[in-house]
Amino acid sequence: MKNVYSLFLLCISYSTIFAQTIAVYDSVSTQAGNTDMVFYRLNDGQKTNSPNNDWHLAVSVRPSLFPSNTLQGTTLRINEQLGVNVYQIPNFTADSFNLVLDTTGYHSWNHLHDSDTALDMGALNNGLNIAVYNYGWGVYTGPPNHDVAGKKIYLFVLPNGDMKKFWVEQLDRDTAWDFKYADLDNSNLQSIHIGKSAHAGKNLVYLNMLDNQVHDKEPHSSDWDLQFIKYAASDILPDSTYPAVGVWVNKGETVAEATGVDAATVDNAGANLFSPNMNAIGWDWKNYDHQNHVYEMRDSLAYFIQANSGVTYKIVFTDYGDSATGVIYFYKQEFITGIIETENKIAVEVFPNPTSSVLNIVTGLLTETEFKVFDAQGKLVSEKKAASPIMQFNTSTMQSGIYFLYVTSGSAVARKRFVVNN
Repeated sequence: MKNVYSLFLLCISYSTIFAQTIAVYDSVSTQAGNTDMVFYRLNDGQKTNSPNNDWHLAVSVRPSLFPSNTLQGTTLRINEQLGVNVYQIPNFTADSFNLVLDTTGYHSWNHLHDSDTALDMGALNNGLNIAVYNYGWGVYTGPPNHDVAGKKIYLFVLPNGDMKKFWVEQLDRDTAWDFKYADLDNSNLQSIHIGKSAHAGKNLVYLNMLDNQVHDKEPHSSDWDLQFIKYAASDILPDSTYPAVGVWVNKGETVAEATGVDAATVDNAGANLFSPNMNAIGWDWKNYDHQNHVYEMRDSLAYFIQANSGVTYKIVFTDYGDSATGVIYFYKQEFITGIIETENKIAVEVFPNPTSSVLNIVTGLLTETEFKVFDAQGKLVSEKKAASPIMQFNTSTMQSGIYFLYVTSGSAVARKRFVVNN
């Protein structure tokens, strides 16, 4: 299912005992119908509820980090779980925005989806090529302006059936966004300006395309660890997304999953592979009992979260009240030794996943790194070496199927599973 590293408890001697504190039982409520998202801080249980049903486009207000992660400042995500659908309009460029749009056959256009593993990879970032600073929706212009200029026009189909043509005019010097959208006949034209500095320290702000309001919904990114949310999951149905209630982790935090263990007593001794995927916890800590129409928690399952604060926590889910209440119950335990430093850990992000044309690999490493791709039968398909924090593999000629990426730097090794759909 998810690209999550399972935690295996190995028979190894350790000089350090990882003591855990007394379990603290807690709950959050995404409200009836799962209409809210909840930002949760692990150290004190602080909860911030925000509506998750009053926005259509999420806009990054983070700075672009050169050269390690310029993508994070250009991210545009959609509220697909609410029913927002986005298509790239064929043969429409920035100069075409004022043309009347004929949507005949639009279901055959390129239907775009967010990544649910990498926060930085939004629906409108599809088709990117970071190597030439192409972020999907637009391309970096270089000096003297240092803008990212919008090159594509998109069709937004909103949950109420309204259709909008949408253009990202530009991201001005990584400081402010300018958007235009209108009805298909050019009526109801809206120009939206979003300055990043007004939202410093946040990950995203949220645009409602019906009332044309920008909503600041998130706490400061240093004030939360987990996001309880209904989202469009890509790992439930093949070649499609499906709305699921689950948990994302904040950017920079990592998760290991312990399965087949006594969840009450397991500690994280031996955990040396943590996933940076935001859905590393995800939705599948629960199963639905169709006969009795209730959710059951998966047995023998615990998650270990290395928080940005430097502390490691264990999370065990104990109940879910389904969409009637939206209440999620769990307990947490803090490990007083803090984060486990592991010599052989590489944090690797891959996107888009599934992919059809190119696989982007982000490691943040500037040292010599080896990248190898194997198919499901263990055959070496491709390999590269580079000293770059970002690497790409052309997947357009690969057959559809499951593949495994191995990233090696010195004695450190990481493995990622990805899917090619051609």
